[in-house]
Amino acid sequence: MFSDCVSLFLLLILPFTGIAERLNEYISHYETLNYNTKEVHQAHARARRSISEDSLVQVSFNAHGHEFRLRMKRDLDVFHDRLEVHGPEGLLDVDTSHIYEGYVLGVPKSSAFGSIIDGVFEGKIIMPKKGAFYVEKAHHYFPHAVYPNKTFHSVIYHEDHVEDPYARNRTGHSSGCGINDDTIQWMNKIQYSGEEDQPITPVVQQTSNNNDNKPLHNEINIEDAFNKYSKEQNVRHKRFARREDNRNTCSLYIQTDPLIWKHIRESFPEHLDPKKQTEVNEKTREEILSLIAHHVTAVNYIYRDTKFDGRNIHRNIKFEVQRIKIDDDSSCNCYNKVCSEKNQFCMENIDVSNFLNIHSLGNHEDFCLAYVFTYRDFTGGTLGLAWVASASGASGGICEKYKTYTETVGGMYQSTKRSLNTGIITFVNYNSRVPPKVSQLTLAHEIGHNFGSPHDYPPECRPGGPNGNYIMFASATSGDRPNNSKFSTCSVGNISNVLDAIVEKKKRNCFTTSAGAFCGNKIVEAGEECDCGYDDKECKEQCCYPRVISHRDRDWNRSATGCTRRNATECSPSQGPCCNSECHFIPTYQQEVCKMESDCSRSSKCNGSSAECPAPVPRDDKTRCNNGTQLCLKGECSGSICLEWNLEACSLTTQDHPNIDKRKLCELACQNGTDVCRSTSEFSDKVGLPPGGISLRPGSPCDNFQGYCDVFLKCRAVDADGPLVRLMNLLLNKDTLITVAQWITEYWWAVLLMGIAFIIFMGLFIKCCAVHTPSSNPKMKKAQRIGDTLRRPMNTLRRMRYHHGAPHPAGASGPSGRSRREPPSSRSSTSQGGPRPGYGEGRGHYHAPKEYSPLATAPPASNYNRPELYAGAYEMRNKV
Repeated sequence: MFSDCVSLFLLLILPFTGIAERLNEYISHYETLNYNTKEVHQAHARARRSISEDSLVQVSFNAHGHEFRLRMKRDLDVFHDRLEVHGPEGLLDVDTSHIYEGYVLGVPKSSAFGSIIDGVFEGKIIMPKKGAFYVEKAHHYFPHAVYPNKTFHSVIYHEDHVEDPYARNRTGHSSGCGINDDTIQWMNKIQYSGEEDQPITPVVQQTSNNNDNKPLHNEINIEDAFNKYSKEQNVRHKRFARREDNRNTCSLYIQTDPLIWKHIRESFPEHLDPKKQTEVNEKTREEILSLIAHHVTAVNYIYRDTKFDGRNIHRNIKFEVQRIKIDDDSSCNCYNKVCSEKNQFCMENIDVSNFLNIHSLGNHEDFCLAYVFTYRDFTGGTLGLAWVASASGASGGICEKYKTYTETVGGMYQSTKRSLNTGIITFVNYNSRVPPKVSQLTLAHEIGHNFGSPHDYPPECRPGGPNGNYIMFASATSGDRPNNSKFSTCSVGNISNVLDAIVEKKKRNCFTTSAGAFCGNKIVEAGEECDCGYDDKECKEQCCYPRVISHRDRDWNRSATGCTRRNATECSPSQGPCCNSECHFIPTYQQEVCKMESDCSRSSKCNGSSAECPAPVPRDDKTRCNNGTQLCLKGECSGSICLEWNLEACSLTTQDHPNIDKRKLCELACQNGTDVCRSTSEFSDKVGLPPGGISLRPGSPCDNFQGYCDVFLKCRAVDADGPLVRLMNLLLNKDTLITVAQWITEYWWAVLLMGIAFIIFMGLFIKCCAVHTPSSNPKMKKAQRIGDTLRRPMNTLRRMRYHHGAPHPAGASGPSGRSRREPPSSRSSTSQGGPRPGYGEGRGHYHAPKEYSPLATAPPASNYNRPELYAGAYEMRNKV
């Protein structure tokens, strides 16, 4: 009862202890959504039944001080027209109508993509001036079993609020990529052991007198396994040729393993209901398809906007899913049934390199790339791993064929067929679900390896600073800097070298042709003046030509083309909210509000000269927002409340304050420039805060991301390695070994004395234990029991003196004056030449004949009054 009261008390006070809503270790701030899902589901159902593939679904909600009005249509680009989805038992009939793409109404050049399942939108929203927002279903973070009465179905957060709390705990490269020095050596051994490919007839290229245009790989030894990590290979050079075709699409084969199936399936409250197993399985497949679509679309946004121009021009690189295999956990549960084939991905304890190796054993040469999505917590914080392509020499990467590779296993050569156009990513890290932003950048990073880019090496390609580092940076990035979702010039140069080799037929070309901007999707894209829809039925305005031009319009204007404005028009409503239905800009005197005010910006009105809504006037910086817990900066609610007092946000650390209280580490802290970081409790009375200052919310990172605040607002250290690893690091770390070596050098005499003392101790220990050690030698006395020694220690000392070890030498007498080799009087005639009776049958007294008992010897005369020494003799005589 008491624990229930404490839990209820904590639940009541937690909402008032922090300055922002923290979702988990990765996401520092979020807001909830609770729009009408029934209306969205009905619109989705109508769009699904519609003959036209461009039927629109609108999703509207308010969050983060913005009004989101999403206009979505089916996404037909992420999946191939002949997409195949396989399950454990063969081909599956799946529906992909829940995958959507679109834009934010009234926000020029905005975009959105995701899925709509049961009326709930999940995906990503991109606005040029506001950044990116992520929308996820609430049950990912608030399970129904724990929060049965929650009143919201979704959460939304900004990309700036995603952080990496485990960056310092990762081994190898802290970005989460599994490529380190050991992995590079293993990969290079395999990649350079592949069988020779059939020669491809090269294309004769024009040469140039300009030395800058000379291919760099002619000056570098391609056979050097580590050459692709050198500075020379990372220098970008000018292009001088143009591609002859439009083959720019890389086909994907995506496989999901049983662990991610189990994770997604168990997130549904009804997964244990035996009557709803089929329904739950269908929902799980929909969620997995949505997960794949979200990540491939996000990668498309990155690669499509990058110009990989080397000796040839490579633009608009796209990815298209051609085949999917969804592994459920039925093949892992073979206890009550016979499984035809054990799924190797069912094994739980697989490290990342072996996991990639298992995936690479399959034949994937029909695809440009093949990836596995898993929910497996790899050691060292690894999030992904992929084979690195090379422009010449090593195998691996995009378009690689299924062929034989030779490696040394146990000192013997072994040939194995592999597909090295593969990679893997995981969605869990240190037992925490990885947010979509992190996993999407991880997929883009690993595909960058497949395209031929190693980690950014030269200093000019890892600038850091306010713009941040690039996608292929070897260490962790915060993700909120401009460069974090871009490729550096080094990466562009490496990738363009591989693409050049493909175009010049030095490597296999598996790319396919794909169309660019699509006229008729109601999104004004590059090369379009306007876009009102597919045909007259969908186009609801008189300012723009639809994709399919009617006969009437063709008769009026023979030169009319789709997605262009009609004659004598100023604008089109599809270009923005400040164009009226008469195809004119909305005049200023009408005071038309095109964007509502928010916490950090005022309302915006049409200016009469543009169809786009003017940027709203931001409120004054340091205006309180988010219920008074943050400050406005440049129109965004993103500033720390420390700025109100002309201070900067900081984190109290044990490094700066070794004896600081753990409770103190979970208080909001500020500092003045290079001044000491101070908790708000120290100056709360001066700035009008309540006593005790402002506390961080439970789950917030503390101690400079070395720990997290628990429900009692105490900073708990992040323990990702476990006690055994910590103990090993404590005893065998370099500092400890150096300290021990210095102590031995300084106090050598103490080490010598300890060595002598140890030898003496071991000698005494062995001598004392000898009388208690059983022996199979019949000449030896019976082992003394430890209990007898503890009761009568003097007897043991006498025995050690007179009877320890082997019998006395010939002629030597014991205490009684009798020779130790003299047998009892009854056996005095026994021959001394051969072995005594029983020795031919085996070792020890257990094989001696009954008439001979080596233990039944008379005690020395001097011990006639010691009855305990006769115990063994009488016992053996009675047995005889």
